[in-house]
Amino acid sequence: MKSYPHIAARALNRPLLLEPGYARFFFAALSPRLNISELVLPSGESLEGQAIAGVLNAYDPSRGYRAYDVQGGVAVIPVDGTLVHKNAALDPVSGLQGYDGIEAKLAGALADPEVRGIMLDINSPGGEVSGVKDLATKIADSSKPVWAHANELAASAAYWLASAADRLIVTQTAEVGSVGVLVAHADYSKQLEDDGVKVTLIHSGANKVDGNPYEPLPDGVRDRWQGELDQLRMLFASSVADGRKMDVQSVLSTEARLYRGGAAVDAGLADAVMPFSDAINEFSTTLSRLGGTSKGSVLMSTQGARADAQGQDVMLAAEALRLAEESRAEGFKAGADAERARISAILQHAEAADRGESAVTLALTPGMTPETAGALLATFPKAATGARTVAELADAAGVKADLASNMGDKKNAFAEQSAMLWKRFG
Repeated sequence: MKSYPHIAARALNRPLLLEPGYARFFFAALSPRLNISELVLPSGESLEGQAIAGVLNAYDPSRGYRAYDVQGGVAVIPVDGTLVHKNAALDPVSGLQGYDGIEAKLAGALADPEVRGIMLDINSPGGEVSGVKDLATKIADSSKPVWAHANELAASAAYWLASAADRLIVTQTAEVGSVGVLVAHADYSKQLEDDGVKVTLIHSGANKVDGNPYEPLPDGVRDRWQGELDQLRMLFASSVADGRKMDVQSVLSTEARLYRGGAAVDAGLADAVMPFSDAINEFSTTLSRLGGTSKGSVLMSTQGARADAQGQDVMLAAEALRLAEESRAEGFKAGADAERARISAILQHAEAADRGESAVTLALTPGMTPETAGALLATFPKAATGARTVAELADAAGVKADLASNMGDKKNAFAEQSAMLWKRFG
């Protein structure tokens, strides 16, 4: 590869008066001629390979070194008009915009160190199938956060691109959706017949002239085309479902309908309703608050917003369940605390003195209040009522009978039985 030493001598190791953004493009353009494999920017960021190519792809002489506007650190990439596979231009021409031009701007914005996020400014009815899936994948896999704004239309292929963004915002009057596919077959056979023109198609291969405009569409061809359209629609819906965090059936159930403004949010096809200027400001503020160009951190923020829009009912249900569990746990604890307090009040009642066995039995009686227990204890004789009777009462209460039958030391027996009560209800 030629090294162009005369260019290197004038471009390298010499003071230059270049605007920093253009300087980045200038050296990116020289990189293949001067064997430059890496560009280190004043910020310390390093550009290599595809990043350098991205700087070149996004260069537009008519606009300066950038092919997109930057507002508050957000690169604004228009998606306008009918979308086609290749248009060999960065901007729309005669109402057509190529996926290749959008991709070039995307690559440039991803390589631009002054760009922290990318906003797709969409006003398009859709367009060709060819190329849209690949571009949507690049949008979804971009290293920087990408938002989309329907301003005022993001239908069909344009919505495919919009759904790949991390967040989709619409205006109040914008329409989004139309997740479907169509083929228009033109049949000129009657017109040609009336004009006295007969077209003879000579072909090799049974399916070579399927769907030609010079004869009615055969049923077999129509059925095959229908099957292909259904497969494309499923691919479209699956991509939308992935991007919008929806299930495929919910996307298919829209039946290619367009949704306007808030209805799009309710259907899960968009995240918020606001004018374009507000969307830019919110995006820029989010990027500033989270810092850097980390897609992961911005995704957490935008997915939280999406969850607010799409999953409010689910979140409320989860919150209600959590509160119910907390209430149940609190109720169980309160009940246990109350039971301990009841037992303690009976065991420590003034009338329980020298009536420990009877006090234990009454304490283990469900629903026995300290007041009622005290009144009953007052009628019992002090001291044991007989080992057998106490053992039977203790056994009925779930207390070991041998503790009650060994009454040589009433205070010890009372203490042991009390300990068992605390173990049981503590």
